Amino acid sequence: MDGEELNKEDEEFIILKLLAYHPHAEDKIGCGLQAIMVDKHPQFTQSRCLFVLRTDGGWIDFSYQKCLLTYIRKKYPSYAERFIKEHFKRSILKSLK
Repeated sequence: MDGEELNKEDEEFIILKLLAYHPHAEDKIGCGLQAIMVDKHPQFTQSRCLFVLRTDGGWIDFSYQKCLLTYIRKKYPSYAERFIKEHFKRSILKSLK
């Protein structure tokens, strides 16, 4: 459901396996991470997004696609760009720059 925090198991997975690879993870977490939530983006109302809920009561969205791109580039540097070009839509890549 929109606006709900993830359960602890899913949250741990997202933090360790996804958010950890966001190019600005430290900025996204800020003062501290309280929870991960799924909700509609306030600006792009047709999109459901992941949000970091911070310990100070603030929240910020983060792109799982940026996390995936960073993961691929770090883990598979020799093949990353070719893989990304073949498997990610061009429109997504443009929006992530």
